[in-house]
Amino acid sequence: MRDHDPILEREFFAIFEDYRDTERNSAGKYASGEYSLERMTPLARLAGHPERSLRVAHVAGTKGKGSTCHFLAELIRCSGRRCGMFTSPHLATVRERFHIDGELVSYEALNGAARTLEAVLRAEHLSPSLFEIMTVLALRLFVDAGCEFAVMETGIGGRLDATNYIAKPVCCGITPVSFDHMQILGHTISEIAAEKAGIIKPGVPVACARQHYVEAADVVRARAIEVGAPLHGVDMGATGWLAEGSAPFQEENFALALKMCRLMALEPDPRAFRTPELRARCECIRKTPLVVLDGAHNADSARRLAEALRHRFPGTSFVTVLGVVGGKDAAGVFEALRPVTAQFVLTNPRSPRGSELA
Repeated sequence: MRDHDPILEREFFAIFEDYRDTERNSAGKYASGEYSLERMTPLARLAGHPERSLRVAHVAGTKGKGSTCHFLAELIRCSGRRCGMFTSPHLATVRERFHIDGELVSYEALNGAARTLEAVLRAEHLSPSLFEIMTVLALRLFVDAGCEFAVMETGIGGRLDATNYIAKPVCCGITPVSFDHMQILGHTISEIAAEKAGIIKPGVPVACARQHYVEAADVVRARAIEVGAPLHGVDMGATGWLAEGSAPFQEENFALALKMCRLMALEPDPRAFRTPELRARCECIRKTPLVVLDGAHNADSARRLAEALRHRFPGTSFVTVLGVVGGKDAAGVFEALRPVTAQFVLTNPRSPRGSELA
């Protein structure tokens, strides 16, 4: 696996083996014991409140938030500013969650900072979740590396997500809202959008991508008005930044990132911009035979993937190897991919959440 050292990977997770992993939870709606901001203040204090030394851009949404974060971090870098980025989940290595100026943080730096933080947590008898720990750990790493900016992606939702403890980001972004994590966030678009819009803060400018559901746009607008946050739409006029062959849907994610960058009064240099490596996002890892990886995990994202495949590889019929973890809309993903699929191979992912295809 890329950038993965099995020994050092196990070492990282062994450091935090006594802390619960809420990302593996597939239980019911938000509960104070699982998703809460109460544990973040003492955790941040023990880490030296790294968020206070950074200009933080915060991104929530259902689709495209990871790509948006990658684009935004690169735009900040080519504006001449040092930038860290925290995203989730990871695919091959936990290091994928921690980037500085487009590069994965080294195992040496990551595991060293992890041991230091865990020792303090143990001495203070704190029991945050692993995701909460990684949120603060990322910010600590960024400060120690001399970053001025940090781009933070929410894990699940937004309102009660650990990343939302940051009281005063410099900018917020909302990507398209769709159906996902319904057992946690709610079963209507309005409920889900309310959780995502929970990252919007008083007086902090927010950029909102074009929403495919009117209810989502209405909820975001209402939240911005409620807290007095300047709300901005996204212009789709910026072209020529992304590498040839990028999936069409990435233009929307890039446009949101560019808007956020400019809301932070930064002006990136197009000549210095490098299209980020977006792993498992319509990623072609082999041309002969053609192999494409994508992590689409809801029906809307799968439809966008099918559109991108038809655009990039017209006339190609794919053999789709599909694995869907428990709690996801396997039928919706299956139907969305049928137009480009000649044959399905259904697999059972190795996951504590089980498989919808078992």
